[in-house]
Amino acid sequence: MPRPITATLHLAAFDNNLQVIRRQAPGAKVWSVVKANAYGHGLKHVWRSLANTDGFALLDLAEAVLLRESGWQGRFCCWRVFSSRRIWRWSIAIS
Repeated sequence: MPRPITATLHLAAFDNNLQVIRRQAPGAKVWSVVKANAYGHGLKHVWRSLANTDGFALLDLAEAVLLRESGWQGRFCCWRVFSSRRIWRWSIAIS
């Protein structure tokens, strides 16, 4: 019989953790890895709590588009290799 599983995210803790990392590594660029839809928690829901990051590492171009459409203006990188030169050029244009 399946058990209900709940994950509670404390979004304020994300920014706090980011600040702790910055204090430990002053001057370092800190990117947030939120691939696979923020590990199933919802990229659209999570990214604003990490808005002070230097960039986002994402799984694919679809997540990059979602991030842009949600308001992120910073940098990102995608883990997947592009299979089409046209898609690759477009991804450079939006980044």
